Amino acid sequence: MYKLKDFKTGQEVKTEDFVFAGEKNPWEVEMDMSLVKQKINVDYFTSAEPCLSKYLPLMPIRNPSNFVSLRETATPLVRSKTIAKELDIDLYFKVEGKNPTGSFKDRGSAIDVSVAREIGAKGLILASTGNMAASCSCYAAAAKMPCYIIVPEGVSMSKLAQVISFGGKIIQVKGSYNDAATLAYKIAKSKNFYLAGDYAFRVEGQKTAAFEIVDQMLFQEVDEVIIPVGCGTNITAYLKGFSDYKELGFIKKIPRLAGVQAHGANALVRAFNENSKHVNSLKRADTIASAIAVPYPIDGDKALKAIYTSGGLALDVTDTEMLQAQYLLSTKEGLFVEIACAATIAYLLKLKSQNRLKKNQKYVCILGGDGLKDPNVVLKAAIQPPIIYPNEKEFNKLYSSNFLENEPMLFVERDTIIFEEEPSLDIVSKKLIKLFGAHYDKFFAEKVQKRISDFLKKGKKISISDLQDIVEASREMTDLKKLNGKLRVVDFQVTTGKDKVSKAAVTVEKNSTLHYAENQGVGPVDAVLKSLCKACPEISYKLTDYKVQKIRWKGADAAVHVELKMVRSGINSVGKGVSPDIIQASVEAFTDAYNI
Repeated sequence: MYKLKDFKTGQEVKTEDFVFAGEKNPWEVEMDMSLVKQKINVDYFTSAEPCLSKYLPLMPIRNPSNFVSLRETATPLVRSKTIAKELDIDLYFKVEGKNPTGSFKDRGSAIDVSVAREIGAKGLILASTGNMAASCSCYAAAAKMPCYIIVPEGVSMSKLAQVISFGGKIIQVKGSYNDAATLAYKIAKSKNFYLAGDYAFRVEGQKTAAFEIVDQMLFQEVDEVIIPVGCGTNITAYLKGFSDYKELGFIKKIPRLAGVQAHGANALVRAFNENSKHVNSLKRADTIASAIAVPYPIDGDKALKAIYTSGGLALDVTDTEMLQAQYLLSTKEGLFVEIACAATIAYLLKLKSQNRLKKNQKYVCILGGDGLKDPNVVLKAAIQPPIIYPNEKEFNKLYSSNFLENEPMLFVERDTIIFEEEPSLDIVSKKLIKLFGAHYDKFFAEKVQKRISDFLKKGKKISISDLQDIVEASREMTDLKKLNGKLRVVDFQVTTGKDKVSKAAVTVEKNSTLHYAENQGVGPVDAVLKSLCKACPEISYKLTDYKVQKIRWKGADAAVHVELKMVRSGINSVGKGVSPDIIQASVEAFTDAYNI
């Protein structure tokens, strides 16, 4: 039915364990196409609706009863209504986020788990940056098999939440994806687990997406298919799928396959630009697109072959270009995808800017994962929605200010320094217009200017990301000028040390009277908040929640958003603060909650 081959030598290979990955060269599955042709009913294949189980004759499953299915249907192939016109091409989106766990990985996982069950493996182990972990744990649960997942430290918790829900056993490692993959390989060998992941059998499941595209296009030819590249397995799978259909006579030519990588994880692109047949590892991956943040593509050499064989292209795009493309796809087409998928749209926009797009050709962008897989990248780039009191007057004020017409996201290099010394009010106003398209009034600009000054006093140079934080804080937090007689923190001091109780002292002003209080706590934040409570004893309240809401950008000096909730006379009051100093951000949040 099939045999395993060494990808580079073409020699047949065998193994005594459940690891189908070569130590030196990757392996691949070679289906017996003469046998496949005998199994296939051409009339059925050209008329039946596409779905995963339809393609079982082309998969390496000896007994169909071993196939682990979640009743998968074909993912949508959506024709572009807007972006295609702007680019002057015929454009389609293959929305793989509609698979059972929200990513294209489910196709390969169905085969990995089915093969593992068929050959009698006692469990699965794999390395993952998130999507494959969720997918394999889901299908393993359906097959009632244990699943062990090695992930690099720092993987999106929204992805790991799925793994936990499906009963997957997660182990985080301090290192890259490739470190995790190496460890998973060793454990699979020593513990006799099935090694799932970007290896021989996975391609046989993921190639079904190519089958679906042909079926959904009613066997019309596609000119180019654009695929995000992390490990390189998926673009390899598309070549295998189109090649199988060509051999069966369903299509006459294989479309060009384009591989897109993040600029900070572009090992494949570098090899392509050097006309090499081998991909060398990068020292590290540096991109916010976690799904393709891979320094060394395990199937990189296979991916290069797929690109060369099909006459395709490899190109990299920046994180900012992916963010812009993600937002464009959402607002123009109503498709919210994981940022790595948006690399395909960024690819088209880049070719358009270089006059390299081929007009009137059919392009298909592979959108491999749902946007909810990793929403944090959007939240970090987004302008926080405004907060108002629940009355129509407040809404009308906001509406008439045209604030809601501003762009909700900022697409810039966020670590660019814009203020090293205190700017004039005029400069602040101009910068707000340039960056946010926001025509704020003079009073608001003064609030922003004051916060910039506070940051600078802390020794913090102001980046674009910092200014975004300052704008949000100025809009959300209580305006002390409008709150006569309310609480104002004049000063605070904190002392702490290793294995020592922290102590704090605060001076506050209320009704033109100064109040001083001292207290201690288990840490500096706890100590200063207890001191503030002690300085304001006249109203009974208690702190019910405290959290660091977000740190938008990189570095230990990044602005910290703190949100805390207190209950006063049975009423909840939420306060917010922002500062490069977490203690000062906490003080601001306390003051904000107290004064509301």
